[in-house]
Amino acid sequence: MVEFYYEGYLKGKKVKGTIQAVDKATAVKKLREEGILPISISQQKSILNLQFFTKKPSGEEVAFALMQIHTLLKNGLPLTKVLELVSSQVENQLLASEILKIKTAIESGKSLHEAFRESKLFPDFLPVMLQSAATSENLEFVFKISSDFMFKVSQIKSKIISSLIYPSVIIGFSVVSVFIAVRFVVPKIVAVLENFGKEPPLITKIMVYFSKVLTVLFYLLPVFVAAFIFRYKIISKESYDRFLLGIPVVGKIILYFNLSRFAKILAMTLATNTPIQQAVSMAVSSISNEYLKKQLKDLPESISKGQSISKALQNIKVIPPLFLNLIQTGEQSGELESMLETVAKVYDDLT
Repeated sequence: MVEFYYEGYLKGKKVKGTIQAVDKATAVKKLREEGILPISISQQKSILNLQFFTKKPSGEEVAFALMQIHTLLKNGLPLTKVLELVSSQVENQLLASEILKIKTAIESGKSLHEAFRESKLFPDFLPVMLQSAATSENLEFVFKISSDFMFKVSQIKSKIISSLIYPSVIIGFSVVSVFIAVRFVVPKIVAVLENFGKEPPLITKIMVYFSKVLTVLFYLLPVFVAAFIFRYKIISKESYDRFLLGIPVVGKIILYFNLSRFAKILAMTLATNTPIQQAVSMAVSSISNEYLKKQLKDLPESISKGQSISKALQNIKVIPPLFLNLIQTGEQSGELESMLETVAKVYDDLT
């Protein structure tokens, strides 16, 4: 939100002050609702109001905002009032401003899904599901499952990060310890032995040689880092993501995370009566690994030609057999939505 300075009249008396609003028109509207007739209004010039210095909301903050919208709608409040209340309760200023923009867009005549589609802070699948929600009950359901999904994604990301921190710290300390030993400790031991006129043992000579090599590599480390960054810049993200999938353990975590996300979004969009081709397209676009996304890019077209999801996935080598079998079982039993939720849970547990 932006802070505006105003001067005006309230019951014949001149007043002045500040008010927060998403834009000048909204500020004027708020003042008139409070009975104030503004005669001048201008934006406060503060560096704190610059979006550049505003922290982007986390996934959990977005999820909590969606849960608040769900709760207030469930209690029968009008949508615009709900958005106004949630924006006032959200701590992140960028997110609060974005919610007020959505409210203003709705009041100006845009539909709910169009207003959310213009936002860059909410998940891409949300506008599609909102467009498919025909009733207010479905609308509440969309916000609830979207919130649950965002919370789950945040938890999985935290789990992945925490699982990688410990081995990274251990490897880092090990490298530093070895470097200190071969660079500083071993040479002193060799110097002491030479002072006594004794020839160092073979293993000590090897360590001395290793220390010299390691010292050279240490000074070349900035060059290696620069080369790696340059290579990352010139290779495609698809190639890099393919490389990540090939890393032991880490690759499995990335694959299972994306498969869980695919299954969960597909289940959510189908639950809101979204056409299956559009639902599959949205599920594919939600995948963060570009290599896996490219492997699945023709899936919506295959569905439009009459193929089942499991049949269309059979020729994609990276898809695990368990994933295929569970989806095929859901299709054959007529319980695809519930089976997709099961698939998402299975791969969440494997992550």
